[in-house]
Amino acid sequence: MADYRYGGTFFADVVHTGVDIPAEAGSPVLAAGEGVVIWADWGFFSGVPGNDRDPYGKAVVIRHDFGYQGKALYTIYAHMSDIETLVGRVVERGEEIGKVGDTGMTTGPHLHFEVRWGENSFYKTFNPELWMAPQQGSGVLVARLANSQDAPLSGLTVTLNSITRRQMYTVRTYGPHTVNSDPYYRENLVLGDLPADVYKVTFEYEGEKQQYWVRILPGQTTYFRFQGKHGFFDTPQQQSATP
Repeated sequence: MADYRYGGTFFADVVHTGVDIPAEAGSPVLAAGEGVVIWADWGFFSGVPGNDRDPYGKAVVIRHDFGYQGKALYTIYAHMSDIETLVGRVVERGEEIGKVGDTGMTTGPHLHFEVRWGENSFYKTFNPELWMAPQQGSGVLVARLANSQDAPLSGLTVTLNSITRRQMYTVRTYGPHTVNSDPYYRENLVLGDLPADVYKVTFEYEGEKQQYWVRILPGQTTYFRFQGKHGFFDTPQQQSATP
């Protein structure tokens, strides 16, 4: 089953380095924040301008005026049908930079959105849902699921059932390669835009069903971690300082 969230797996063994935002073809693509356009063409993945066989299709890359912990922040907008900006242009938050399309390696119209931190590299992506404000009335679930030795559990199917709304959500933990976890959360699962409610979280570990309850609050992030035989915790594990 294809998974188009960050860290999901599709096309058999490709790990997704962004999130796919559903939208109709021709819908406007807006800049996520202020910054300078550093790419606006085909060929972003290959680095060859005009390469119409590039998997990203027509893409725009913005290096933002702001960063985090002294490191630069970049956002990528891919698969566009039209590009409406130029390299070197300073754009504002909410400024239209193109139109949603289906160029590149895609099964239909949508926007592929990436966040890169520290370096504009395919190997420096981070989960965009950690950087995006949830919709009104919704929150974000962040989790780390690991074995007893604290090795992340990859591709694990996790189910959430809301108590009041009686809705079910299914998400998988990150694939084993390419993607990165936030240095504080060390997460391998993020589910954004969850309506505020109490949820029962279930998954299987070593043949046994595991269950945990979380409360999602509007505009807030809820966190938990699981570490095999050590059980569940509601705070990130503190990392030892490097000598």
